[in-house]
Amino acid sequence: MQQTADCIGIDIGYGFTKTCRSADKQIFPTAITLMAREPTFSDVNPITVNGHRFLVGKEAEREGNTLDTRHSRFVTSDAWLAILGHSLSINNVVKGEIVLGVPPGMYSREYGQRVRDAIKESDIGINEEPYRFNGNVKIIPQGAGIFFRYVKDHPDDFRKSVTVIDIGHHTVDMTLFVEGKYVESATESREIGVSLILDSIAKAFYRENRFSIGFKAALDILRDGQITYLGTTYAIDVREEIMRYTQRISSIMDRYLEKLPVQPDVGVMGGGGAVVIKDLVTFKHHLLMVSEPTMANAVGYWYFGSNAR
Repeated sequence: MQQTADCIGIDIGYGFTKTCRSADKQIFPTAITLMAREPTFSDVNPITVNGHRFLVGKEAEREGNTLDTRHSRFVTSDAWLAILGHSLSINNVVKGEIVLGVPPGMYSREYGQRVRDAIKESDIGINEEPYRFNGNVKIIPQGAGIFFRYVKDHPDDFRKSVTVIDIGHHTVDMTLFVEGKYVESATESREIGVSLILDSIAKAFYRENRFSIGFKAALDILRDGQITYLGTTYAIDVREEIMRYTQRISSIMDRYLEKLPVQPDVGVMGGGGAVVIKDLVTFKHHLLMVSEPTMANAVGYWYFGSNAR
């Protein structure tokens, strides 16, 4: 592996993982599965963490039996470290600086140190070769990346009061920055990411058609009202599921914005979930969509790390 010393921003989401290293941006599914046996016909690229072999991303999706990442213990777990190892591997990074985000409800100096220790103390192997990252690791709250991505385009707003709504796969993270400072007391994380509506659509589809679909198919139904499976088109009305979800998320977001200790000058929305629901919800309060909403956290992490040195 060619050694590259620079900064990389890595956003390990519950649905997709995004990386940014200068102008190079990559995205892959946060899908992971344990390797049950040696490969026979197809070549695979396993990531080994503390003796456990994992397949990551599209390889894991093809294998099936992927692990559910939607739980608080995912961060620092061997599965999470395998996602991190894959992120570094596809970017050819073995030294330099990593900037990572954690849910703001979990963010603290102590927790950040726990993440750094897990990275530095774990045995990681890439393609059967030992791997050890040699560099600095910075931990910042998720959503902060969206803030830095926004001020990258709007530097005059850095000193304003900016609230950020980060709509992800599993959580919606809401944060406030006043004059460039993170306001810890104005942080809120709720488990109301877009996986909720996709779960509801998948359940509604099963009730009507008696076979299961995954998140990708549920997303197609959300967007198009139908899917095609083995040559047969299945249409389903999910307006009720959409209404229940959008009412819930809009009321939670409105409540958060209205109880902030400082009236924000700017409201910014980002995250992959924001792209999914942007045409489904009319919010009471005006929110700007950040540039590159799906990649915004990763780009913001890289921008933060590159400019903090």
